[in-house]
Amino acid sequence: MLCMICDDQKNEMKTMQKIVEDYAGEHPDLSLSVQCFSNPFDMLDEMDRSGTPDIALLDICMPGMLGTEVAREIQSKSEDVTDIIFLTTSSDFAVEAFSLHVNDYLTKPYTKKRLTDTLDRVIKKRRRNLYIPIQCGNEIHRIDLYSVAYAEARNHNLEIHMKSGNCLRTRMTLTELKELFQGVSGFVAIGASYIVNLRCVQRVLLAALEMTGGETIPVPRRLRSEVKQQYFDFYTMEATRQ
Repeated sequence: MLCMICDDQKNEMKTMQKIVEDYAGEHPDLSLSVQCFSNPFDMLDEMDRSGTPDIALLDICMPGMLGTEVAREIQSKSEDVTDIIFLTTSSDFAVEAFSLHVNDYLTKPYTKKRLTDTLDRVIKKRRRNLYIPIQCGNEIHRIDLYSVAYAEARNHNLEIHMKSGNCLRTRMTLTELKELFQGVSGFVAIGASYIVNLRCVQRVLLAALEMTGGETIPVPRRLRSEVKQQYFDFYTMEATRQ
């Protein structure tokens, strides 16, 4: 697991680094490593070379680029795989920060316990996620299965549509993807062409599923009753869990 830290104030960066490294020492099972940057552009360049981190600790007010802008760049590259935590002296950006669905917003000065509590929560959430590698041309994307809205087999390729609106194209077959979803609740096969995340279904129509992004997934006549029942059973189970 990789944590990247970016803060133009080197003493603040070293404080964060020490807390995260102490945390890593207390949790050796995580194999948590740390990379530090005093310049957001250097951090983004490193991500272009080696990929996005699991966790990013970002200052907001940095010369040349705000931390919120860095967060958007990370999210565009990571498909929501990176957990982002802001640490800043200003509360002025809190609304914008949480509109980005970041994991936390810590106002400096913060305590060691405050940051480690946030790391505990982030790690606990990450352990519930299921990450898989997807080969797209010469690139490998690591995605969380739960961030997939639906997948469609098309023209000898597989198009994986993400909740973010992005689409990944891979030579993986639908059957191979189904194997990765085995035992994961909330995903159903729709005929020979689709796998759908029921969490992303807005409405069950007469002959289709309407997704939260506005797309419609056609449901073959022979499967309509079964798919409708699967949708009902899934949300009944989710409500019971609550």
